[in-house]
Amino acid sequence: MASFVSSVTSNASNSIYGNRNVISGLASGMDTESMIENAVSGIKLKVTQLQQNKTKTEWEQSTLRELIDKLANFSEKYTSYDSDTNLLSPSFFNNAINVSTNGKFADLISASGKTSSNIQILGVKALAKAASKNVQLNGIVSNGKISGSQVDLNTITETSNITGSLTLKDGSNQVVLNITNEDGVIKTADDLKNLLQKKLEETEVTKADGSTVKASEIFKLSEKDGTITFESNNKTSISASGDIKDALGIASGGTTITVADPSKMYTAASLAETISGKEMKFTLDGVTKTITLPKYDANNKLTGEQLINHLQTELDKAFGTGKVTLDKTGSSTDGSFSLGFSVQAGSSLSVSSEVGKNLGLQTTNETTYVNTGKTLGQLFGDSFFTNDMALKAVGEVKETYDGTYVDSAGNKVIKDGTEYYRVDEKGNKLYEFKLNDVTIGTYTKDTALETVMKDINNNTEAGVKVSFSQTTNQFLFSATETGAANGIKIEGGLAEAMFGKMNESGTDATLTAEVNGQQVEMTRSSNSFTIDGLTVNLKGTFGYTEAGTLDPTSEPVTFTSETDADTIVDAVKNMVKDYNELVKAVRDAFNTMPLKNTDGSRYEPLTAEDRAEMSEAEIKAYEEKAKQGLLFMDNDLSSLYSDLVNAMSPMGADASILRSIGIDTSYSDGTTTLSLDEDALREALASNPDNVQKAFTKTAGNGSATDGLMESMRKVVDRYGRTVGTKGILVSRAGSIKAPSTLNANTIQEKLDDIDDQISKWQTKLSDQIDYYTSKFSQLEQLIAQMNSQSATLAGLMGGY
Repeated sequence: MASFVSSVTSNASNSIYGNRNVISGLASGMDTESMIENAVSGIKLKVTQLQQNKTKTEWEQSTLRELIDKLANFSEKYTSYDSDTNLLSPSFFNNAINVSTNGKFADLISASGKTSSNIQILGVKALAKAASKNVQLNGIVSNGKISGSQVDLNTITETSNITGSLTLKDGSNQVVLNITNEDGVIKTADDLKNLLQKKLEETEVTKADGSTVKASEIFKLSEKDGTITFESNNKTSISASGDIKDALGIASGGTTITVADPSKMYTAASLAETISGKEMKFTLDGVTKTITLPKYDANNKLTGEQLINHLQTELDKAFGTGKVTLDKTGSSTDGSFSLGFSVQAGSSLSVSSEVGKNLGLQTTNETTYVNTGKTLGQLFGDSFFTNDMALKAVGEVKETYDGTYVDSAGNKVIKDGTEYYRVDEKGNKLYEFKLNDVTIGTYTKDTALETVMKDINNNTEAGVKVSFSQTTNQFLFSATETGAANGIKIEGGLAEAMFGKMNESGTDATLTAEVNGQQVEMTRSSNSFTIDGLTVNLKGTFGYTEAGTLDPTSEPVTFTSETDADTIVDAVKNMVKDYNELVKAVRDAFNTMPLKNTDGSRYEPLTAEDRAEMSEAEIKAYEEKAKQGLLFMDNDLSSLYSDLVNAMSPMGADASILRSIGIDTSYSDGTTTLSLDEDALREALASNPDNVQKAFTKTAGNGSATDGLMESMRKVVDRYGRTVGTKGILVSRAGSIKAPSTLNANTIQEKLDDIDDQISKWQTKLSDQIDYYTSKFSQLEQLIAQMNSQSATLAGLMGGY
């Protein structure tokens, strides 16, 4: 009996009961599921019809969007000013004119475009040039050398054992704190806490909402009895990599760092031990080689002379003898030495090593040229930054709640002597860099030189670019535009202190032309300019004497124009092809009748039950039939087709003009399309290119009574398929991916939303009805089961009588 109940329940789980716990007909023997299905069949049919209606509406929307794409693509290709085949633009036809230069100096001038004037260039006296100047950093002269201070291999030095990185996480916030040798030697837990606090204050975190805050605002630090604790709004999680992880035994996922033995954070050893086996990287003229320093040997101590000789030998092997030379004057037979590298003229060298500072170099990366990655403070020194250059406070200065000071413009300031000066968040004074009277930015001694250069190059208002040559050790400033009106001006402030005063001007192009027999002397700020529609590009000078007067015996440069028929014909041919495809697609969409079954009914979308019994191929074949004729006799598409056909035949004399250049209409299978006679078009381009251009590009009210072919087409295409500004008729109806705002705001989508609401309503009603009948039949089953039980009990009591 139990297995029977289980079987019935299992079968019911995939029926109309869904997940309802019902034993169907167990006591009564009735097929209650079929009875309930019959009772709710009307509602179920309504849901199915709504779902099929939704599917047909979605198909309709998809078909219209495909037509919208065709309209938009046609517009983008043939009537958009961003297109290279914009047949609506006179520039397309003008640019398809090949202009050749003639004469002895023809190679010094090129030209393009179209002109009706007779133009000759009699001579070019000067080309337009951009202002430029090569300069060095003030007080920093390249001598092709790198020099280090005197050090001793026997000197006891301390090196950090906690280089690496700490990663702090707080929910979605994460920050990585990197500790390097540049941070110095840390000896106590409190020193480590202070270093980490400093790095938190210097690091920004991008929050989930896109805003940025200092990491110190999220993560709070405290130190007690050698334990550094991290706290945040959420639970902080710490992970580490590098030496710091092993030296301090940092386990991932914790919230504290314990400095049990501070001596593990650093190592005290002789310089010879510190540099033992370490690597130095040398980059000479772009070629990088790595040299390993000698291993420490307590029984055979390294001398300064031996170290210098070792490096010289390895450098000769790496780059060749004499390419990089070490200065040996500072080395001795004991442990004393000083590093000094020099290279040949025209060469550049960089030296980098994690023990660079230990070896007496200023930083871990030194160069024979200006290292633009260094800060202004490292390059110039603190004495360079005078108060005369610093930005002073604006207006009245007031003290804030936290003891700092701000001026009336809200700038943070500090007092130095009797004056207040603007500072950054770290308290460093700010210095303004101005170029061509444009403020490029405000900087501090901690700003890298490459940052200043990047800001100059990104500032379009100043109109100046700067580059640096490692070979000459010079900075080249150049104006972005030619001409006397575009110069380079540096005067005062940080800019003058760094590069010196500068006031450079460009030069204008000077030439003499003859236009329609009239001699004209002219100056232009650029070497490319237009004369009566002809764009002239100057490449060199000619036609002037040494005294600067026009040479009457010099041969002028003349111009010959020839239309590039292939470019125009190809564009027109493709336009005709695309237009005809568009016209046919529109006509097929509204003129194709729906398919019908043998009983005369239309193909309706498949239900879920239908799909379950069909293969993918059968489903695809069926749906192709069901989609046919969805837009039969659609008014919008019928009107679009008529308008497209009318656009092929502009009113008035234009039809005969179009036929004269090879464009006409043809009629076949009920569809009117464009036709093109390529030979006639080529002949028209050769005999009267202006007539061809006007046939395509003219617009009514602009010296013409009627529109040309492309303007007629554009108006129709925009009326139905415009995706920007006022949306086209079809776009408003179906939406388009080319107009994202219309995807959820169009007439069909409103209809789909309404159908969804109705489906939801009827599905709720269906569920309620099933619940109602299920409850009633369940009660009936229970009553019958009780009666059966009582009957069986009575029969037992009667003993079979």
